[in-house]
Amino acid sequence: WVIDPSDDGIIMSRFTSFGSPASIAANDMMALLCRNKTIDKAAEVTYKGLEYFLRDNPSSQALPKSISYTISMALDAVRCAALEYFNEAEPSTDEIAVSDDSPMSLKAIKDTIVLHDIQSVEDITNYTKAGRFDKEKLDYLEEILKRSRDEMEEQRLSKLEVLDTPFREMDVEKKIAAINKAIDDNIRQFLIMDGGNIEILDVKENGKQIDIYIRYLGACSGCASSSTSTLFAIETTLKEKLDNEIRVLPI
Repeated sequence: WVIDPSDDGIIMSRFTSFGSPASIAANDMMALLCRNKTIDKAAEVTYKGLEYFLRDNPSSQALPKSISYTISMALDAVRCAALEYFNEAEPSTDEIAVSDDSPMSLKAIKDTIVLHDIQSVEDITNYTKAGRFDKEKLDYLEEILKRSRDEMEEQRLSKLEVLDTPFREMDVEKKIAAINKAIDDNIRQFLIMDGGNIEILDVKENGKQIDIYIRYLGACSGCASSSTSTLFAIETTLKEKLDNEIRVLPI
């Protein structure tokens, strides 16, 4: 990275890769997406966002599952570069690679299991490359998978009350949590890719309608589409996922 120290903005981004063509493509796109973002924003690019930009056809996955690790590793490289820039590289054992055939850290592997709802060691290998050649670590990966799945189940059970309650019957805190989940799953990664984001400020019932007040952040705050196509996408998603009478109001 060539960085403007006044705001940690990335002016130029390049990469070195000795991997497959898919790895080169993932890193090339990641380097392109880093430009004109701050380091923090570059580190927030998601798997879904990078994968979408790699697609030849918007409706088809960019890569077969067996080489999806190339996307995960490109994202992990940026995260590690951000940690190094802020002098936080290798802060704990969670940041140490767990397998000789993958640079992915324990934390990155756990995050990958959650992101892709992974249920087998084979899919851990598909998305992280860990265990592909280092067969001695397969039992350890199985242990990581079990612990992660147990934690995911605990979190799922804790959210059942929110999920089982109709949106209109939730209190404001639960409504905001449900709104953020819908946006996280469907919208936020694309806003972050363009250097923006949104914040949910309040939810109020206005007769039959439910008004959701939002604030655009970053690049979204000055974007012309924030009052047109972006607003329409947010409102349409929330209507489909939560309640058909939702109205989104930017402040």
